[in-house]
Amino acid sequence: MIFANSKGGVGKSTLALMAGLGLATQHPNTRVELIDLDVQKTSSDSLKRFTNHRFQVLENEDFFLNSGSPNNGNLINHMGTDFPYNQDQKFIVFDSPAGNEPSRSTFLTHCDIVFVPSSVGDADVFATQKYLTALQQLFSRQKGNMEGPPPPIVILPNMIDSRDEFNELRASLSDVPAYFGKPLYYSPVFRRAFRDDENDTSVATLLKHAQPYIKWLTNLILKAESLPQPPGRLFQL
Repeated sequence: MIFANSKGGVGKSTLALMAGLGLATQHPNTRVELIDLDVQKTSSDSLKRFTNHRFQVLENEDFFLNSGSPNNGNLINHMGTDFPYNQDQKFIVFDSPAGNEPSRSTFLTHCDIVFVPSSVGDADVFATQKYLTALQQLFSRQKGNMEGPPPPIVILPNMIDSRDEFNELRASLSDVPAYFGKPLYYSPVFRRAFRDDENDTSVATLLKHAQPYIKWLTNLILKAESLPQPPGRLFQL
């Protein structure tokens, strides 16, 4: 799965953290790899301290081209290795950088699910609409190279202040052929998600505060294959 949007500041890294740690902590038969495709490495640098035999943070220069774009061939090869992983389910969580366009990321077509976070701000909505259009164009161009249907696209309303904002974002994206997820309402705890403090208090507080949302998100990931393909227009989950 991947958390992707060309716009920065929409919550990709925070949601990747929540998904990765949520899968590893709430589902004991899973193994999770987090691959941070952002050169700033916000996710990977912050999550290294949590690595163990079931949760790994991968940093591999072979995942990038000299230009900084994803090395699609190496990423696709990596995604196809080690399956099945003994008796465990293995998940790869990608955190995508801002500014990365679908046209340079054909590995997206090999993901099980594509999460596109967005807030209700005008700049975020415009960037999200543009990214979703480019994503659909990628899937259309790569149709002949895919073994099955394209991965489902799930828009994640992020840092929402009210139900009215949630409805406003839904109305703005109503014509998009994608799924519309549950809202993640704003809380100050999200500002401290990557803080390395004593006893990892900030991360523990985040996981506790967002537990219902993380449970919904991880359950959606586990049943991604059962989502119908694709909705004709925005479909609220």
